[in-house]
Amino acid sequence: MGTCSNRPEHKQISENLRLKAIMIFQKIDIQNKGYIDKERTLQFWKSNFAKINTDALFSQVDYKKTGNITVQEWLAFWDIVKQQGYTEQEISDELEELQQGKAWVQFYKVDAFIRADTQRHKTQIDQIVQMEKKTLLKSKSFNYN
Repeated sequence: MGTCSNRPEHKQISENLRLKAIMIFQKIDIQNKGYIDKERTLQFWKSNFAKINTDALFSQVDYKKTGNITVQEWLAFWDIVKQQGYTEQEISDELEELQQGKAWVQFYKVDAFIRADTQRHKTQIDQIVQMEKKTLLKSKSFNYN
């Protein structure tokens, strides 16, 4: 008999989706600094409702409200999208749209998770970010310091 746990399983996105997400991150992080900020994100969207898209992205992904998003936070966000019930195909479709510079989609289940999680003393998001940090260290597909 298994044990009962209230902690959700930490499902990571597939390696294929991870690579797509990293490519988009790198496309935004044109100066190769290892993080994106609102200025770079505004440049990424250019005139395609850049401010609206940037504000929406940062409201979801920048959960600590630092004004910067690290690659670990970016990948953790996509892991959370998967954990909240979105399929790999839905995530892949959204990443394809982002790759083309199309609008940011609001993931409402993720919003609810983040709001609840930030009320905890030790957040699950922090644990997911740490897990991504370890995964990136092992990965040869990404080389930010």
